[in-house]
Amino acid sequence: MISSWDDLRYLEAFERLGTAGAAGRELGVAASTIYRRVAALEQSVGFPCLVRGRGITPAGRELAQLARTTGNSLQSIAQRASEQRDEVRGPVVFATLDGLEPLLSAPFAELSILHPQLRVDVHITAACPSQRDPPADLALTLLRKPPPTYVGRKLLTIRFGVYGTRALASDPERARWVVLGEPLDKSWIGRWEREHVPREQVAAVTTSRRMFLDLVTAGAGVGLLPEALAENHPELVELTSYRERSADLERPAWLLVPPELRNDVRITTVVKVLSKHLRRSSGPDVSSAQEMQDCDSESQSCDVRSVAS
Repeated sequence: MISSWDDLRYLEAFERLGTAGAAGRELGVAASTIYRRVAALEQSVGFPCLVRGRGITPAGRELAQLARTTGNSLQSIAQRASEQRDEVRGPVVFATLDGLEPLLSAPFAELSILHPQLRVDVHITAACPSQRDPPADLALTLLRKPPPTYVGRKLLTIRFGVYGTRALASDPERARWVVLGEPLDKSWIGRWEREHVPREQVAAVTTSRRMFLDLVTAGAGVGLLPEALAENHPELVELTSYRERSADLERPAWLLVPPELRNDVRITTVVKVLSKHLRRSSGPDVSSAQEMQDCDSESQSCDVRSVAS
């Protein structure tokens, strides 16, 4: 029985290189160490492997070949284990608000290319994604006060403004409006619309934020839009006369994760790519934390904690 598989390395090097001196130079030991370790191996297996002056015995050559085969097998196993450990695979349930989808196309495309074993299941919701039941693995939402039961990363601040085509923006006071319908009219955006949009100037009501954007870009009316989305449509201009009235609508965009998933490689991979793209799209004023944060239940603020990122 072989008591030390390490002794096989010395026999294998001697058999392959032909001399104890060459084997010692490769392994970084003296030639005497080669002989001593081979002798220890012979004592373990119960038969001679090396005869001085004659070289490796037939049984010794078989044992050296076993050492090579074993070494290659162990190296292959270690490489596969490393690849499996580093490979990002499996589903991630991602929830976000209706209307933020255009910001997600580029990062999700990159994830698809870089991680072919990763699948992102996107759920669009009208309410706060963190309040889904069952909860998502990862959520992108707009909140001033993130839920205390989550860890999160604040990516950027979403600002809102009133936008329309150039033709409608030329006469903002007479322009007709596109507004949100139920249940979105109960949101903070809906409340703003009820306070600032005359009912007689409403041209269209929709429960789809995507349709809302399409109607505004088509010239059906002006509407309240996130600045980050409106800037992707050169046909739209901001009605600056509403800027002061809409200033209070800005909200931080948060990526929220259940605490038990904060170090999951799937989650940290998606967070890294989303953070890169969304920070890039927000311009140079984004100075938010680079780590996930624990949301404090009393102050609703977040303290930076260590987390994989």
